[in-house]
Amino acid sequence: MSDRALQSLPGLEPAVVHWRIDEDLLVVEFRGRRHDAAHMAGCWHAVRRLAAEAGRDRILAIDLMDDDPLNGEQRKAFIEGLGVDMFIGRRWAYVARSIDRVGAYEATQIDVQELGVDVRVFSSRAEAEVWLRHGA
Repeated sequence: MSDRALQSLPGLEPAVVHWRIDEDLLVVEFRGRRHDAAHMAGCWHAVRRLAAEAGRDRILAIDLMDDDPLNGEQRKAFIEGLGVDMFIGRRWAYVARSIDRVGAYEATQIDVQELGVDVRVFSSRAEAEVWLRHGA
């Protein structure tokens, strides 16, 4: 199941999630806007279901969102909405839209890593792909 063309996950507005299979990775692009923390958690759960259906355990998520990252209480609500089970058995890499967003996403990374989740934030897609495919 290798498909270079982007497809869309329906029903996630105002966010838009495009995806494709790239060899051994599920590649998703988050576009549009975050409605709230619960909405974004729902988007991530949709990606998890897609990964399960596609038989992929490594997900490369790329931030192309139009608005600012979640912070403070929003971030806490987002993590609670995800739940730890969401990540079990999968490796997730998140590529920040720009270098100035990395810090905001790293705070989320630290919070979920403390729960035992295998997720990392990157400023470079190339670095994210190396980590996904080859580990530490």
